[in-house]
Amino acid sequence: MIMRMKNVTVIVACMLLIFSSLDVLVQANNADSVGPAECCFTYRAAKLPKDKVKAFQRTHLHCATDGVVFTMRSGTKICVDPAQAWVQAIVTLLE
Repeated sequence: MIMRMKNVTVIVACMLLIFSSLDVLVQANNADSVGPAECCFTYRAAKLPKDKVKAFQRTHLHCATDGVVFTMRSGTKICVDPAQAWVQAIVTLLE
């Protein structure tokens, strides 16, 4: 009887581990569709040279503040204020 209880306990523990692992995988796969992948919390104040900016991305609607993320030719990502005229000019140029 005691041996059977140990087997049941091990089986239940294994099943809980498997189900919790599956839940983590599902949440990880849905993360991009549910919320923001990248938000800006501070902005770079200094102007960036247009010729060094490779691409841009607007922040997700669920972010606390609006932002534009410039990807530089070096691969660096920099958050900037979308209300700034120089940011709008670069975004217009890249679009």
